[in-house]
Amino acid sequence: MFPASNLFSYNSMMYKHGIAPIFVLKKVTRLMSQSQHQSILFEMLRSFTTLAYTLNLSKAVRILGSTRQTLRRHIDILEEIRGEKLFEVQDRQYHLTETGSQSLKEAGSLLERGEAWLEGRIKTVDGLSLVKYDDEDGFSLYSQQYPVTRIWEDSPPLLRHGLKAWVDAKAQLEHPAMDKIAPYTNVYRKHKNSWLCVRVGEQSSIARWLGPVWAKSAIGCVLEEDPMSCGADLFTIENYDRVSQETSIRLDHVFVRLPRKEGEKPQSARYQRLLFRCFFPDGNSAVATLIAITNKVDIAGLDLTGIPLTPEDALMEFDL
Repeated sequence: MFPASNLFSYNSMMYKHGIAPIFVLKKVTRLMSQSQHQSILFEMLRSFTTLAYTLNLSKAVRILGSTRQTLRRHIDILEEIRGEKLFEVQDRQYHLTETGSQSLKEAGSLLERGEAWLEGRIKTVDGLSLVKYDDEDGFSLYSQQYPVTRIWEDSPPLLRHGLKAWVDAKAQLEHPAMDKIAPYTNVYRKHKNSWLCVRVGEQSSIARWLGPVWAKSAIGCVLEEDPMSCGADLFTIENYDRVSQETSIRLDHVFVRLPRKEGEKPQSARYQRLLFRCFFPDGNSAVATLIAITNKVDIAGLDLTGIPLTPEDALMEFDL
């Protein structure tokens, strides 16, 4: 054992060489010894989420390629470890308990993030998030979060005006200070486990890129159902959640490939995005997005050489 007086210097040395310090190793060892079942955590989460969405044991077993005994055992273990019932069975029909319903989104998120991490689609750079996503339809999303102070280095004037307006308005959506950026801002309200679009600025990025008809069709849709919906919506929802619950404001550099009209081939676009938490007049929370389409983006590991620049007609590098 290390004397207490030497513990700090030992931990510092371990960090320096990229090794977990002793208190982290102790915590890992303690967690591993608590239950032999933790090594199959993801299998248990898959069993839980699949049964939760189907509420049918036979169907869940077929989807998982598992057995009834295995699936029941996974649920029993989860309930035992958590000390809470996730399901009730009435007349051989499964029903989620209140705890089960509340746990479903988080369990699904853990699975999605675990798979994304294994595939190298999410990571952190200097403690801030980096996302890489491509799908079979040609859609791409590469996003890197930056400290908000980066806005004074290379962000378009629109975002700087947005930051100032948010501060002057004290995060109130209907404050006169927000009027200047309102035409460029989209607003979302929390709706169950997602975010509902309640306002699309007439001159916002989505209106410029997709056109006013398609853009206005997003109003009243949750993120997973709007005109720009894709498999990367999970990351967007998590970003909105964190802004609403933790950070209040966030700056990202983003590169995407998506069509400008339905049926067209995806086109490349670069933009910087400012997310900020706001409040409706009744005090309910909202998340507003202010996006400036620009070719000035910097995303770690993404070589943009040879990729066409964003078309001039779509750029938003103007001053207000």
